Amino acid sequence: MANNEKKDGNVFGGAVKTAEVKAAEAKTTVKKTAKKAAAKTETAKKAVETAAAKAETKVEAKVEEAKETVKEAAKTTTKKVAAKKTAVRTTAKKAVAKKEAKTETFIQYNDEQTDMDAVLKRVEADLKAQKVAAKDIKLYIKPQDGACYYVADGKVAGRVDLF
Repeated sequence: MANNEKKDGNVFGGAVKTAEVKAAEAKTTVKKTAKKAAAKTETAKKAVETAAAKAETKVEAKVEEAKETVKEAAKTTTKKVAAKKTAVRTTAKKAVAKKEAKTETFIQYNDEQTDMDAVLKRVEADLKAQKVAAKDIKLYIKPQDGACYYVADGKVAGRVDLF
C-alpha cells in the first residue's frame, strides 16, 4: 500500500501542483488583464475629457461668433435706423422748403377791385355752362374793357366781366 500511496500521492500531488500553478497563472493573467483594463479605462477617461474640452472650446467659439454676429447686426440696424431718421428729417425739411407762400392777386382799375380767384371762378362757371371740361386755360386781363378773355385747351374762347 505504501507503494500505492506514493503513486496516488504523486498522482494527486502532481495534479494539485499543476492546479496550483494553473491557478497562480490565472491570477497573474487576471491581474494583468485588470491592469490593462484599468489602463484602457484611464486612457478612455482622458480621451473623453479631451473630447469634452475640445467640444467646450468649440461651443465657446460658436458662442463668441454668435455674439459678434449679433453685435454686427445691431450696428447695421442702428445705422439703418439712423439713415431712415436722417431721410425723414431731410424729407421733412424739403417739404417745409417746398411749401410755397400763399399769394393772392388783385386787379384794380378806376376805383374798382377784384381778385384773380373770383375771375377764375367766373371763367370756370362760363366753361361749365358751355359743357366744356378744360385742362389748359389761358387768361387775358383787360381792365380798360372791364373784361377777362380766355382760351380753353386752345379751342374754346370766351369773355367774362372783370368787375
